[in-house]
Amino acid sequence: MLRPFLLERPVPISSLRRKLISAVGLGLLLSGCAWPAGSGLNVEQHLARADALVEQRDYLGAAEAVGRASRQRPGGIALYLRQGELLEAAGRPEAARKAYQRGLEEEGGDLAEKKELHYRLFLLLALKLADAEGAKLLLGQLPAGSPRYLDAQGVLAYVGGHLQEALLFFEQARDATAEEDPRARILYHTALAYERAGDADLARLALFHAVNQAQSLGVRKDIERFFSRLQAPNP
Repeated sequence: MLRPFLLERPVPISSLRRKLISAVGLGLLLSGCAWPAGSGLNVEQHLARADALVEQRDYLGAAEAVGRASRQRPGGIALYLRQGELLEAAGRPEAARKAYQRGLEEEGGDLAEKKELHYRLFLLLALKLADAEGAKLLLGQLPAGSPRYLDAQGVLAYVGGHLQEALLFFEQARDATAEEDPRARILYHTALAYERAGDADLARLALFHAVNQAQSLGVRKDIERFFSRLQAPNP
């Protein structure tokens, strides 16, 4: 029996479901902005165009705009992170992998952003590209004992089918950080483990806590897709 360690307060499942459906089901209104797609835009204009396209849920177009900006601003690690996240949101994991790898090939750059690139690439390989062996090679790039390192260990345990071990790592990772977006990602991974263990109610509860803390597009889209899968009727 897997223990529901993540509960912060009791939440009725029916109430949980209504709130989660509302949270992940709201779409962004179309911005109505028209931006020229030509290459004559500067970095700031490309990024503003990307923001407008995100509001229209055109994640692939937004990723292209961020890619144009990154070509004009070499060494901008944050832009590769943004482009990879948008490509993941667009359902293009292979393209996201290439974006993250291009960022890692950049010389210099912010060390913390490089570590985040390693973390995002690790998760992409392990969870979306079925490449656990490739992901393991990146584990040593994460600071030992950090929330991301603990989460990564949990993901490897989850992929390997060691669900109780995965849940313990996720609990440690969640308790090691007060940052909402990383906690949301960890709770999403927790939901994956509960679902694989056959406990859909605890999976939904983990998603409830995750969606209330998720800030970045990538985490929100992962939660939205997984919740839709949980809600789909069994064949």
